[in-house]
Amino acid sequence: MKFIKFTLALMLVSAFAFAQKWEVGKTYTDDEKWTEFVVGDLPIVISVPHGGAINLPDVGTRDCKGAVTVTDTRTIELVKEIEKAFLAKYKARPYIIICNLSRKNIDQNREMEEGTCGNKAMEKPWNQFHNYIDTAIALATKKFGKAIYIDLHGHGHTKQRLELGYTISADELRDLDAKSTKVAAKSSVANILASDKSLDIEQLLIGSNAFGTLIANEGFSAVPSKQDKAPLEEDKYFNGGYNTRRYTSTQYPNVFGWQIESNYKGVRDAEGRPAFAKAFAEVMGDYFKTYLKIKL
Repeated sequence: MKFIKFTLALMLVSAFAFAQKWEVGKTYTDDEKWTEFVVGDLPIVISVPHGGAINLPDVGTRDCKGAVTVTDTRTIELVKEIEKAFLAKYKARPYIIICNLSRKNIDQNREMEEGTCGNKAMEKPWNQFHNYIDTAIALATKKFGKAIYIDLHGHGHTKQRLELGYTISADELRDLDAKSTKVAAKSSVANILASDKSLDIEQLLIGSNAFGTLIANEGFSAVPSKQDKAPLEEDKYFNGGYNTRRYTSTQYPNVFGWQIESNYKGVRDAEGRPAFAKAFAEVMGDYFKTYLKIKL
């Protein structure tokens, strides 16, 4: 029953996406401007769920079991720098969805019940954020056939590197090889593996043309990558959350992607943002060409 309801909801959102005229480059928001949707013209959708600073005192701080309220500092500034870099290089931009609300009030990388901690007042902004992602994916996949989804975060771990979450564990990464079919099937790149039998999980995560490898070649350390295949047993590592699992699931057969947990120094700080954004745009251009057969 839950599966059927989700499918029907997705169909309704898709119908809405095509019924309305969306202007490329325009930013759409809800009435309160708690959520932003920048309409793009590239096969990439980037969401930023934890960078918001608007705190609603009347709502109160989320305190249900498992609630995390830490802000991913400067991730909104980072995605806007990424947009600028794409425009400078390709005269085109990603689809971007931003939550401006504080994570103290809502967590947009959790299912609704946990994300709102049962607060009915927060269901509307939760739905708005995810409806915008669904709309972006519907528009991108209609235009390009496939789309890449990236959920952008920031971490405070000691090791200053990007942590790329493909919804598989650190243990599974340490044992990864091309024959890891069970791991591949539950990963966030399962959909492209299903549609292109010439690829394997090892290529996509730690091969020469893996995103982690390409961005590390530009001077931004990343795990997993050819240079750094898996976290050590003692390392902290984020492997991808609700958004990554949802939007790369079989319900979205033309979408694949990963979560990016970005380090602060050299990536999210003022000095690092322009350099990282430029490298990211360069790498994704190569990535589109290799895996989507699209030359920008």
